[in-house]
Amino acid sequence: MMVGRIAYMELRTGWKGLLIFSILIIVLSACIPQFFLFFRDSMTEELEGANKVNLELPNEQGGNITLSWESLEDATSYMVWEDNRSSMVMAKLKYNGTETSITFEKDFEEKRYYAVMAVLNETSDHVLIGIVATEKGEDPFQDLMQNPVYAGFTGGRNINMLEVKGFITLEFFSLWWMFAGLFVAYLSVSVIASDFENKRMDIMLSTPISRRRYLLEKFSAMSIIALFSVLVAIAGLAGGLTGIDALDQISAETVFLSLIGSLPFLMVIAAVGMLTAVFFQKVRVGMGITFAFVFAEFFLYTFGSFSKSLEWMKTISIFNYWDNSSVIIDDLFKAGDFILLTILAIVLLIIGIWVFEKKDIPT
Repeated sequence: MMVGRIAYMELRTGWKGLLIFSILIIVLSACIPQFFLFFRDSMTEELEGANKVNLELPNEQGGNITLSWESLEDATSYMVWEDNRSSMVMAKLKYNGTETSITFEKDFEEKRYYAVMAVLNETSDHVLIGIVATEKGEDPFQDLMQNPVYAGFTGGRNINMLEVKGFITLEFFSLWWMFAGLFVAYLSVSVIASDFENKRMDIMLSTPISRRRYLLEKFSAMSIIALFSVLVAIAGLAGGLTGIDALDQISAETVFLSLIGSLPFLMVIAAVGMLTAVFFQKVRVGMGITFAFVFAEFFLYTFGSFSKSLEWMKTISIFNYWDNSSVIIDDLFKAGDFILLTILAIVLLIIGIWVFEKKDIPT
């Protein structure tokens, strides 16, 4: 039989499933960046007229604050109100006069809001010029990120969800490993175990093909499928970031490296799937064990982030060696981890070949 024939047959018969999966990848990778703008706007506090008011804060506690604002042509005087809430329901009068700038001592630590009003005349209502705060809007997820469970997603890094880098790291990559990993797990088991269950294995091996070549070509097909899926995700994510003009924050090169780093991660899962398939020769059993392996590795990595005493768990998790956050946040591609996972996938494939050659083929 011609070299590569089995891999070609696998790709030819599975192209429809791969096409459907690729469409799902495009939807996932291209649409998640679009949600960033809505998420950021919904979480960011908008103060009315903030662009018309300027607040200069001291570098140290106890210094002076300078508050200035745009003048209004018909204004006879100005009023400045102070409160610790943006609603200003309990505001206290801070200033009343004709100046458009005031300076006062910063004798507090908590966040304060200042509303500048223009007084036109005694009979008309006051006109709001703008509201400004002593601190920027806080990321409501910062406290959440202190939880070790969520810190596991980021490698312990301080990630801001109101920045596109933080949003993509947590929202896209927390789904990508499950989405792509479970797909590869399912495929790697079914392409071999189904040959056992449907009594095709003895027919396949009755042709001039060795068990080693059979498994190598199946693994090659899985590698091509995984690579194609990664490239589709790269194109989708880069396209989604382009749609929100965010490629200046996450470059196309960063997108490429962060996702291409998942390729050996997926290859390890494929090798585990093939190993369980040739050992148990049942689709359901092999798939259950491979899925359990993926989730066990994830929980080992998560629990390893709880405390220093549990950090050893991370060293035996494949998630520890695919750190997309290091590429996106630190601009560092860990080539050593990439090679380590590649070697692990090859070792698992060799073990799978050895087991396959020792196993009897049911007839």
